Amino acid sequence: MKNTKPKLSLGSKCLWLLCRSVAIMPHWYQYGFLTTIIYAVMRYVVRYRRALILQQLSTSFPEKSDEEIDEICNEFYRHLAEVVICTMSLAGITDEQRRDAVKFNIPDDVREALKDKHFIILASHHGFWEYAQFVGMSMPGYCEIGAYHPLSSKAWDDLFLHLRSFEDVIPISSKRYLRYFVDHKDTGVNGKPMMLGMASDQNAPPKGDIHWYNFLNQQTLFFEGGEQLATRFNLPVVYFSMQRQSAGRYHCDMIMVYDGQESVEKHEITERYVRLLEKDIQRDPARWLWSHRRWKFVPDPETGAPIKVAKRKVS
Repeated sequence: MKNTKPKLSLGSKCLWLLCRSVAIMPHWYQYGFLTTIIYAVMRYVVRYRRALILQQLSTSFPEKSDEEIDEICNEFYRHLAEVVICTMSLAGITDEQRRDAVKFNIPDDVREALKDKHFIILASHHGFWEYAQFVGMSMPGYCEIGAYHPLSSKAWDDLFLHLRSFEDVIPISSKRYLRYFVDHKDTGVNGKPMMLGMASDQNAPPKGDIHWYNFLNQQTLFFEGGEQLATRFNLPVVYFSMQRQSAGRYHCDMIMVYDGQESVEKHEITERYVRLLEKDIQRDPARWLWSHRRWKFVPDPETGAPIKVAKRKVS
């Protein structure tokens, strides 16, 4: 199935042309000169959300010294500069470059357990998360349905929808996600089973059945939509563990979290995901998206009810 890319508005066309101009540049220029410039601007000129990054790192790694925290922060800026270039490069990436950008390790037993089934991918913002949509090149015969949260700017939203749309990759708004799956669960998408991709480490609003997870030394809320979908429809769940190999290139291990049949307690699937994500962050802390405010709520010491944390001034 050749997926038709969404049409671009005038504003998003200008943004796409900017991305395209970067995408056609040589790899050494993108990840040498351009990333250095972007890093220097974010680190030394704009000091992009530095106070927030340092605060979240210090709370997550209380055993580390100020010098170690500062070093991770600086390395995060380098990573974020690479993320910018990786994202812009999607405007001109070829199938050959997609195969070269990320290598997927899919064990034979996992591949066999998922064969001809719909399944859920629990990804995260560790590494370069957009590469998760390339898994279909290593698992042909599936259609990947990626959940996304629409951006407030229509021009940017149109651009990202365009960048995320490839053959057998369809981005669907999180609000429409469940309905889309239900509508296609019996027939698949063009007869193909679905890989349901979700980045479950975004800021989760406190609603419904509140459950706190101990994550990086803090009580944390997580989206549990993946677990709810898995247990309701007996869908296997896998986790994507992404490790940087070199500039713009990653290795991704597909790890089975839930086979779709096992009897599990409520919150167990999400708990397994949280532990795998935490392990990845502790192994390589600079590759997580520290510039986004992750802990907006804390539990009340007596009742456990969520209390909104006052927003701190960030710079």
